[in-house]
Amino acid sequence: MATVLGILGFASFAEAGNNFIKYDTTVGKFNGNGYSNTQTKVVDGQKAEMSHTSNGGYNVDVRTDFDITDGDGTTGPWARDVKAGDSRKLTNGHNAGNKVRLHFSNDITTRVDTQAKGSWASN
Repeated sequence: MATVLGILGFASFAEAGNNFIKYDTTVGKFNGNGYSNTQTKVVDGQKAEMSHTSNGGYNVDVRTDFDITDGDGTTGPWARDVKAGDSRKLTNGHNAGNKVRLHFSNDITTRVDTQAKGSWASN
């Protein structure tokens, strides 16, 4: 029984990063930041995928980032000038099992808070 529960628990754990889930986060003005919800990485280094639906008429930069509670310290390179309607595959060095999130940043010249919306999968 314990083996079956262990396998079932692993299956649901591994599935989390393969599903697209929505994000809706405020990105602060003047080079401010915003973060998506956290997902558990399934495959070492596999590109995360995102589909960006809106950011209040502004472009935003985005990368993958470790969840602050995970503490592994890795981040992916920035994907610059992501606009509404863009889909991106985000390179990263995260390992399977890491808790990761999307990290958004506005330009230093963006004078208002913006709202980043879309969906993503950590893979």
